[in-house]
Amino acid sequence: MRDFCGLVIVLCWALSGAVAGAQQFSPAPSKPSPAPTPIPLSEIASQVESTVGSVQNIETTLSTDQITATVEERLPALTREIGLRGTEMAKFLAGSVPLELLHSMEIVLQTYRDQLSSWNHDLTERAKILDGQIAQLDGLSNIWKTTLQLPELSKAAPEIPRRVQSLIDLISRTQQAAESLRERDLTLQGHVLEATARLQAIEPAFARAQANAVKKLFVQDSSPLWSLGIEQWQAESRASLIPRASAALFRAYLRHEPTVFLLHAVIILFFFLSLSWLRRGVHKWTEQEPSLRRAAPVFDLPVPTAITLSFLIMGSIYSMAPFLIRAILWGALLISVAFILRRLMDPALFPMLSALVVLYFIDQLRLLTSLLPLTGRLVFAAEMLGGTLFLIWLIRRKHSPAVSVNTTKLFQRAIRLAMQAGLIVFSVTLLANVFGYVNFANLLGGGAVRSAYVGATVYAGLRIVEGLIIISLGTRPLGLMRVVRLNRPLLQRRICGVAAFLAFLYWGSLTLNFFGLRTPLITNTEEILRANLAIGSFSISLGQVLAFIATVWAAVAASRLLRFLLEEDIYHHWRLARGIPQAISTMVHYAVLLTGFLVGLAVLGVDLTKVTVLAGAFTVGVGFGLQTVINNFVCGLILLFERPIKVGDIIQIDTDIGEVRRIGIRACVIRTTDGSEVIVPNGTIISNKVTNWTLSDWHRAIEVPVTVARDAAPEHVIEVLKRVAANHPGVTKEPAPQAYVVNFAAATVSLNLRAWTERYEDWVQVRSDLAVAVDKAFARENIRVA
Repeated sequence: MRDFCGLVIVLCWALSGAVAGAQQFSPAPSKPSPAPTPIPLSEIASQVESTVGSVQNIETTLSTDQITATVEERLPALTREIGLRGTEMAKFLAGSVPLELLHSMEIVLQTYRDQLSSWNHDLTERAKILDGQIAQLDGLSNIWKTTLQLPELSKAAPEIPRRVQSLIDLISRTQQAAESLRERDLTLQGHVLEATARLQAIEPAFARAQANAVKKLFVQDSSPLWSLGIEQWQAESRASLIPRASAALFRAYLRHEPTVFLLHAVIILFFFLSLSWLRRGVHKWTEQEPSLRRAAPVFDLPVPTAITLSFLIMGSIYSMAPFLIRAILWGALLISVAFILRRLMDPALFPMLSALVVLYFIDQLRLLTSLLPLTGRLVFAAEMLGGTLFLIWLIRRKHSPAVSVNTTKLFQRAIRLAMQAGLIVFSVTLLANVFGYVNFANLLGGGAVRSAYVGATVYAGLRIVEGLIIISLGTRPLGLMRVVRLNRPLLQRRICGVAAFLAFLYWGSLTLNFFGLRTPLITNTEEILRANLAIGSFSISLGQVLAFIATVWAAVAASRLLRFLLEEDIYHHWRLARGIPQAISTMVHYAVLLTGFLVGLAVLGVDLTKVTVLAGAFTVGVGFGLQTVINNFVCGLILLFERPIKVGDIIQIDTDIGEVRRIGIRACVIRTTDGSEVIVPNGTIISNKVTNWTLSDWHRAIEVPVTVARDAAPEHVIEVLKRVAANHPGVTKEPAPQAYVVNFAAATVSLNLRAWTERYEDWVQVRSDLAVAVDKAFARENIRVA
């Protein structure tokens, strides 16, 4: 009776507000609108066609209206569902409700609010459009009725009056259809308001339950278990375990949502077939890729793996399902996870998996019996007592999980820590329940158990995802990429590490939510991040500073990733001149960093329109103090674009000869032949004389001077020298070796052998080998060396 009175009051308030709003926004009395102007006889034909097109457009919008049809179809079922939910929630809210049930109720109520608000908004906007269309049709009707009464129209051809009359009839029919649709929309708006009022009637009790759950968290809200009498047992024995409203909701959901179960079944079938196909090649891939051994066992269980993946992807579609359906579905998920983890974990941990499944079903029984306070407390006490004894036995037993491929040291420490924390939590929860701190016990014990369920599920999902990542990197199309082939272990570690980090964040977020800490933590964190620090007229917050740092870090990471992809894969598909890839990579690096910096400034709250002014002032101020640095930076850009030297070139600056290893922002790094690295500023390379031995090619001239006795024929010596050089493997054919006489003396003849080699880095060794070969050839030809 009280809920009904509240409903009537809310409806009256809503209707009075609507009437007041209509009165407030109704236009003030105005002068009568002028009489419609008839259409001249000469324009009737063209205006008729134009008006018919406008009216037909209105008819099309009326016939294609989906909003009204959708609301008419779904609103009755939603209204009945809200009524059943209200009855069910009223029974639960009359007693002490566990926080997990309150959280589920909050999701349901918010979903209903959003749906009803969306419908109300759509219907209101649709009514406004209909009002405009009705007014437009009314104006057209008046104009054409006035036109039909023109005296000269009677003298026109009879087809024209008939055409005008048919147009008037069309306008009248369309206007009646629009008015009928508007009445339907207004009626539906009333039904939506009625459903909203029913929903609002539930909210006060729900808000009180939430407030009490928080206020009485550390307060003894129930009597100790030993002080409860036989009267409470007798009262609960006559109560029903499952309310009629819950059973009705169960049947209604199965009846109205068959497509959800059908879609879920199709997804499970798809994953099952895909995993069965992958299963054929996993063992062969495991021999080629040892890192797959950690996740390979999950592919031997295609059914549990398919069920787990399907829930991880689309488990949120059951957020509106009744408690009984969700309990059954999550139980099926946990059993599948247990099957998977038995293949991935050490046998010493198998009892823990079995205990986790048992605890789940006992915990669901506790939630189901929350309508019976004494029974629910006894079930919860038995659950916590059993969990405490089990963990004591598990910790005291001699067998601990051994470190292996499937059980790392980190996982072993995490399991040991979880067992110790679980023992403390279960013991405290048991004592709190026994002494009457029921809200605290429900929060602590229920949150710990649910965190364990989610942890097991997330870990199983992570191992499945790791296996899919490793397989995808080893097969087409990713396996064909050069960057993947060369860096597969690195990519596997990085991607799996990111997946593990995201999985940990997801588990941590849900765990905080189970203990009721996520929302306060987010709220307090937002307040801290929004705290402003004013420096003169400039105001900045900690959140903006962190966002700026994160943006710059993301720019640096994106730059590294882009350069990695360019250097490891993309450049190898193009035939680019030497030095161009390094120039492109450097410019991409600068561009990404500059973009990230500008975006960071925008996030920081800096007006980018003033950046040019700031940049000008910065340039003038810094130009004097950092002339050398800026000069080297600009010279570095010149080196990248003009490319007088490139990475890998052999250059000579003064007495230093070496290979260019890096062209940086400020300086170049040159590695000399003796192994030292010389840092040369970019400005020095641009302004001074630099010898580039490998600018156009890697040919290096080699000269071997020889002096022979005067009795040797110079022509013969020249022929021997050319033959020795031509037969040497380190000497190029083009340009051909040359030998010539340098000087004649009284007892000697001086000659010089010039040859070319492409082995620039070994030209000294080639010259030595060539000199030795010349000496051997002279010995064979009996040519005496002076």
